[in-house]
Amino acid sequence: MPMRPPQALTDPAARALYHRMTCVPWHFIRSTAATGSENMAHDEALLQQAIAEQIPPTLRLYTWAPPAVSLGHFQTADAIDLEYARSRGWDIVRRPTGGRAVLHHLELTYCVVLPPSVVDGAGVRTSYSVLVGALNAGLAPLLQDVALSSPAEAPVCDARSNRAANCFALASECDTVIPDGKLVGSAQVRRAGALLQHGSILLDAEPAAWAALFGTSGRLVTLRQLLGRPVSASEVGVAIRQGFSSVGVSWINASSPSPAGECDP
Repeated sequence: MPMRPPQALTDPAARALYHRMTCVPWHFIRSTAATGSENMAHDEALLQQAIAEQIPPTLRLYTWAPPAVSLGHFQTADAIDLEYARSRGWDIVRRPTGGRAVLHHLELTYCVVLPPSVVDGAGVRTSYSVLVGALNAGLAPLLQDVALSSPAEAPVCDARSNRAANCFALASECDTVIPDGKLVGSAQVRRAGALLQHGSILLDAEPAAWAALFGTSGRLVTLRQLLGRPVSASEVGVAIRQGFSSVGVSWINASSPSPAGECDP
């Protein structure tokens, strides 16, 4: 299959990573809703398998039951009202990825795991440009005329550049934004050469709950706002998978799989 790199991939390192990503079939997992600890344990297990080169590149999509507040790996909870979360019956969990806290409520979470042979030393900014490009390729058809991008002149995607407690209070170059605000917040971790990237896609939101937790609702913008109708996790999950396919990703055990491109020896 000929490579179809996103137009934005002008950087040779990004194109090389794109080629390694698309020359092998991916594993796709659509998980049922789970608790915060179960979701993070699943992602940790995938990362460990990737480190050992036991799995191919993997995309997992999931939701949370009950809703949960996830803290970035190095984040303190000083500015977060965890008692409010507990009063709502919500989980509190720490992610392996960096970044700031997210309320996983009325959203869909994506997880991408790449083994060391695919990452091959690609930098953080390089991997974000490729993976967020694939994610945006899935969201774009849903949003039609709404322009999706990483913010211009944004800070590097690093928790140290965002002192707010709320992930959605600041947009950085690893995020998906529109003129009105931030639709997807993403974060990453590297371990033994492997990569795990998380992202929260806002289907809808309860701004008052975000404000109660973090002191501000941030720059929330949701698919329901943009489309003017309810949007299901299933609908967005299909779109995300199709978006990865549209930039050249093929899938293991797909009903009509497209062949992977030729990998270099």
